[in-house]
Amino acid sequence: MARSAAKKEDVDEKVPSGGMFRASRWQVRPDRVIQLKSNASTKFAVVTKLQRIIDSLSLAAAADVLGVDRSQLDRCRKGKEAISAELSRRITDVEYVLDRALHVMHTDEVGPWLTEPEPLLGGSIPLNVLTLKGTGPVIAALDGVAAGAFA
Repeated sequence: MARSAAKKEDVDEKVPSGGMFRASRWQVRPDRVIQLKSNASTKFAVVTKLQRIIDSLSLAAAADVLGVDRSQLDRCRKGKEAISAELSRRITDVEYVLDRALHVMHTDEVGPWLTEPEPLLGGSIPLNVLTLKGTGPVIAALDGVAAGAFA
């Protein structure tokens, strides 16, 4: 198995206060070029994520969270309609939150947590926050839950 060659070099860096510190930088030189899979594989992965969201939430709830009509989402799931770049991003975000939630809590706790007011989100509902503000605040709240934080 080919390994990438790495070379360590020590570098003196100036600190804004005028002092000096020694830093190490690794320079990685790959032995080979890696090619990405085709775009078809990416589209397939998004459809798989969409199906997982629908299986976890329901078609109606998934459509609400993703901000699209149920019939459009169903057509995307069946491959009858292309998934736009924006919808693909939202699918990836929602799937990431679901996956993170399933790592933090039991399966039967995820649904109620996503749909009930969460103190770590200022009393807002996680799915609403996800829709309006994106994954950042919801993931931070999940990290708080994982750490045992109380608001």
